[in-house]
Amino acid sequence: MASYLFLSLFLFFLHLYASFSSSGSHSCSSLIQFKDSFSIREDASFDHCDYFAGLKSYPKTNSWKEGTDCCSWDGVTCDHLNAHVIALDLSCSWLYGNFPSNTTLFLLPHLQKLNLAYNDFNFSKIPSEFGRFTSLFYLNLSNTWFSEVPSQVSHLSKLVSLDLSGFDELLTIDKYALEGLVHNLTEVRRLFLDEMDMSSVNAHVFMNLSSSLRSLSLVGCDLQGKFPKNIFDLPNLNLLNLGGNQNLNLDPLKFNRSSNLEQLIISDANICGGLPDSMGNLVSLKFLVLSHSNLSGLVPRSLGNLLKLTHLDL
Repeated sequence: MASYLFLSLFLFFLHLYASFSSSGSHSCSSLIQFKDSFSIREDASFDHCDYFAGLKSYPKTNSWKEGTDCCSWDGVTCDHLNAHVIALDLSCSWLYGNFPSNTTLFLLPHLQKLNLAYNDFNFSKIPSEFGRFTSLFYLNLSNTWFSEVPSQVSHLSKLVSLDLSGFDELLTIDKYALEGLVHNLTEVRRLFLDEMDMSSVNAHVFMNLSSSLRSLSLVGCDLQGKFPKNIFDLPNLNLLNLGGNQNLNLDPLKFNRSSNLEQLIISDANICGGLPDSMGNLVSLKFLVLSHSNLSGLVPRSLGNLLKLTHLDL
C-alpha cells in the first residue's frame, strides 16, 4: 500500500514538473519572438525618458537569452507556482518598429501588468487583440507613438490603472471606443488619456465614470462640448486635470464638503461664472490651477480655508 502511495505521489509530481517546465518554456519562447519583432534604437526612448520623464532608458531585452529562465530576465515577473508570466515592464527599452497584430505577446494570457511606455511603435495601431488580456489590471502604453485605440481595449474590465497618454494628439479614439472605456472600466482608479485626439467626441461621454476613480487626466485632448458637472461628486477623486481643452465648457463650479480633491487643473478652458464660496470645501486641495479659463467676479474669502494649498494659479 505504501509503495503504491509513493508511486502515485511520484507520478503526480513528475506530471506537475512537466507542466511547469512546458509552461515556462512556452512563455520564454513567446517573449523571445516578441523581442525579435523590433529593432533596438536608442532614440526610440532616450530623449523622452532621460530628459523629460527623468527615467533611465536602456535596452532591457539585451538580457533575454534563449536557453535561460525567462523569469530571471530584466522586466519579466513570473508566478513561481506555475511559471506563468504575470508582469512585463519594458518601459524605456529602446524598442522600435511596427507593433504586429499577431505578436506572440498575446500568447501570455496570464499577464496582469503590462508597461510598454516610452518606446516607438512607428504610428502602428494598437491591435484589437489587446482585448484578450482579460487578467490585466495595469496597462501603460503612454508615449509609444501608437496611432489608434481599438474598442477592444474597453473589454479589459479588471483594469485599475490605464495610461494611453501620447504626443500632440497623434493617438485617436472614437466615440464608441471611449464610451466603452467609461462604461466597462468599473474598477479603474487611474485614467490618463493626455494628448489623445478626442475632437470627434462630446465631453458628455464622461457622465458615467467609475466611483472608484482617483485620478483623471485629459490634458490637451481637444474635447468639445460641456463636461458633466457630476465629476466633482466622485467620492474618491484626488486629481482632475482638464487643462488645454479650449473648446471645453464647464457649468459654474460647485464643490461639496465630502470632496477629496488634492489637485485641480482646468486651465485654457471655459468655466462659466466665477469662483464659488464652495471652494472653501476643498480642504484637502494642494494644487489649484484655473488660469486662462474666462473666470470673472470676485475671489471668495473662503479660499483662505485651503490651508494645505501649496500652488495657486488664477
